[in-house]
Amino acid sequence: MANEGKVAATDVGGAVGAEIKIGGRLRHARLMKSMSLKDVAAGISVSESFISKLENDKVQPSLAVLHRLVAFLGINVAAMFSNEGDDNGPLFVMRAGERPTINTRLRQNADGVVLERLIPQTRNSLLQVNIHQVVPGGGSHGLISHVGEEMGYVLEGTLDLTVGDQTRRLFAGDSFSFPSEEPHGYANPGDVVARILWVNTPPTF
Repeated sequence: MANEGKVAATDVGGAVGAEIKIGGRLRHARLMKSMSLKDVAAGISVSESFISKLENDKVQPSLAVLHRLVAFLGINVAAMFSNEGDDNGPLFVMRAGERPTINTRLRQNADGVVLERLIPQTRNSLLQVNIHQVVPGGGSHGLISHVGEEMGYVLEGTLDLTVGDQTRRLFAGDSFSFPSEEPHGYANPGDVVARILWVNTPPTF
C-alpha cells in the first residue's frame, strides 16, 4: 500500500502540545532585516513562491531548508517555539501533552520530523533540547552544519545518523555525540516512528 508507514501529525509520538505556525515569525524576521521575498529565496536557493507559501503557513520546509533559512535570517529554530521568557525562573516545567511542536513534513502525513520542545528558550539559554520524532522514511533530507556541539539518545525506533563521511545505524538505547561543525543529517529506515532526545549547545536549530 502506498500509505503504509505514513502517519498523521497527531499519531507521531503520542500526545504533544499545539503545533506552532512559524510563517508569521519568519516574515517578521525577514522584515526586520529589510529583505524582500526575492532576497531570501536567492539567499537559500529556493523559489520566491516557496518563501511566500512558507510565510503563509501553506507549506512546511524540510529540516535542512529550515536550518538554512533561519541561519540566513540570523535567528534559530529555537526562537520559533516561543518568545523569550524568564518570568517563571529559575525552575521551568513543561508538562507532557502541553509542550509546543514544530512540524517539518514535506508532504501531508509523510516524510517529516516533528520537533517537540523540552525546555523554554530564554535570554540566557545555553542548551536547546528537543525530542525529534521521525516518521518511517522521514529525516532531515539533507546535511546541515553550524557552530556548537550536540548529543542524543534514541528513545524508540531506528535512526541512520550521518556525520561527515560516517553513517551509523542507531537503535533504542544507543547514544551519540559529535561536533556540530561536521555536516550531519539523519533518516528513519524503520517501519515505526523514531523518537530521539536531542541536545544542542549553543541553541541553533
